[in-house]
Amino acid sequence: MPEQPSASAAGSEAPWVPEPDFDAALIEEAAKKSGLVWLSPAGLSEEAAKGPDRSGPQAVWHVWHDGAVTVVAGGAEQPLPVWAVPGRVVEIGMRSKESGGRVISWLSQVELVVPGTPDWGAAAAALHAERLNLAEGDDYQRRWARESAILRMRPLGGAVPPEGGSEAARPVPTPATTLGRMPKMIGGVPKAKTRTQAPAQPKERRKGRK
Repeated sequence: MPEQPSASAAGSEAPWVPEPDFDAALIEEAAKKSGLVWLSPAGLSEEAAKGPDRSGPQAVWHVWHDGAVTVVAGGAEQPLPVWAVPGRVVEIGMRSKESGGRVISWLSQVELVVPGTPDWGAAAAALHAERLNLAEGDDYQRRWARESAILRMRPLGGAVPPEGGSEAARPVPTPATTLGRMPKMIGGVPKAKTRTQAPAQPKERRKGRK
């Protein structure tokens, strides 16, 4: 009979430690690598989701802050669909920055970050660090508190299995624009000149007189 391990040997083995949640790690990694996520309505019937104001998915820019997808919308900022309101459960799709293919989709309940709270100030600072084309001297905190909303979406659970399809959608009209004119080079980019050399002429030999 094979020998049984002694109690001392069994006690010396390292205790079993569960592995970290793979979906949660993948969500965080994908959110940090890409500045866009795609929002789709969740929990709506097929007929209700076909309306012009409920079509999805819609791309929005975000930052990953405090374990959540955090966005600022409304006013002069990006628009959000009417179903992406506090309390509504939405589906968030994340795509690879390199290939554009879907990496993972997950559900979240939209949460409003209340202005004037420490959470709001920290979220606004994180968004401001990644917000492009803000005018110099823009009092963004006062403006966002007055006319916009900061929303965050934490994962409710693991990944949602894809239903198929590319999820391609037309960009949503937005008042956001690039400040100022794009630089223009008069005459275009100068092209390198190629030198053409004339064929070498044979030198004439002069015969000297003896």
